[in-house]
Amino acid sequence: MVSWLGIVFAGVLNGSFAVPMKTARVWKFEHVWGVFSLLAMFVIPWCGVLFAVPNWYSILTAIPRSGLAGLIALGLIWGVGSLFYGLAVELLGIALGFSIQLGLSIVIGALIPFALVRGLAVRSPSDWAFLGGIALMVIGVIVCATAGKASKKKETSTTATAVTTETFDRVRFRKGIVIAVLGGLGSPLLNFGIQYGTSLLPRSAAGAVLGQWIAWAVFLSAASVSQAGWCFYRVVATRQTALFRAEGSRHDAVLVVVMGIVWAVSVFLYGASATSLGLIGTSVGWPVFIGIIVITSNAWGVALGEWKLRPKGDLYQMIDGSVVLIVAAFIIGWARATW
Repeated sequence: MVSWLGIVFAGVLNGSFAVPMKTARVWKFEHVWGVFSLLAMFVIPWCGVLFAVPNWYSILTAIPRSGLAGLIALGLIWGVGSLFYGLAVELLGIALGFSIQLGLSIVIGALIPFALVRGLAVRSPSDWAFLGGIALMVIGVIVCATAGKASKKKETSTTATAVTTETFDRVRFRKGIVIAVLGGLGSPLLNFGIQYGTSLLPRSAAGAVLGQWIAWAVFLSAASVSQAGWCFYRVVATRQTALFRAEGSRHDAVLVVVMGIVWAVSVFLYGASATSLGLIGTSVGWPVFIGIIVITSNAWGVALGEWKLRPKGDLYQMIDGSVVLIVAAFIIGWARATW
């Protein structure tokens, strides 16, 4: 029960961490996400390791080099996917950006292990339930995506400004959808990284339980290279380094620190809670974790007024789509638990 509560709380935290990004005063996306990546994926994880795992170096050196290289490569790739994740939130908003990416994350995160462990044959009611959950998840993603599209038509406006704005909104929406899909495809690598990193640890090593933090810190540090590197490159390329010291930047810096702490705690709490459920912990825990994130992020999207200017029907459609995503997540989790 404690493990499931940990997963639920981790989902609430993860669904909330991006909220401060919407209230930044001076920093652009690249500034926020670059500093966030360094803090949440490098500084905070290693501070936790150094503080809580006294024999961390001996555990780290006990990990096979080939496994360590694979973990780093996985982290680099996930870092790119996570970067798309943040870009999609910026383009589409918290509610829609999270729903699309997290819906796809459940699909990919469940389908790949299913194919590796069970094969492509359908042998039992649990297999059928699993595939049904996947299909329902796709429906939920489509419902949320169409609800987020700017569908309110301009009835009489014929000015060049109105046409340009409407065209820009369509281009922004399409760009956001593409980026969200890419982010959704890369998002499950976090779950795979947690599971793979844990499997590399020597079971007999002292402090092996907290030693999981070391593997996760390595994985996240690699991801921070991808994300922070790209973000700081953009800052320099667009000649916006002065914004780091501009008036109001201290406010933004505090927000990013809060984002980093909340996100890092959510990931480590999820990892510890899921792995404590046993060998299939990350399998059954992932859909629940994602489902709670969807509920939380959509609630924040409504609270922040992202749906105020849209027709009520679009809001209700988004809610319906979120419910479908959540139901599908629990169907998948149930199917995985009965294998």
